[in-house]
Amino acid sequence: MDTLKEISNLLSELSKEEINAFLAEILTEAEIATLSNRWRILKMLNQNFSQRDIASKLNVSLCKITRGAKILKNKNAISLKLIRKIENEYN
Repeated sequence: MDTLKEISNLLSELSKEEINAFLAEILTEAEIATLSNRWRILKMLNQNFSQRDIASKLNVSLCKITRGAKILKNKNAISLKLIRKIENEYN
């Protein structure tokens, strides 16, 4: 089994608290910050912020933002489904 599948399978068996603890244990602060920024980029793109505004507000390169934009263009992207799910929960 490849490592990503193994981790995914294990995460699916954990509670939310256990997932948070696991990620905090294995990721560095820099890795958590990177993951958080990528999620913020996706959310801001979905809210129709311009790429330049996102780059300025989050202090990230346009390349990272372009990657996020490509993800959101795929209507079957899991990231897009998750963003829509949290937007529906807050609206």
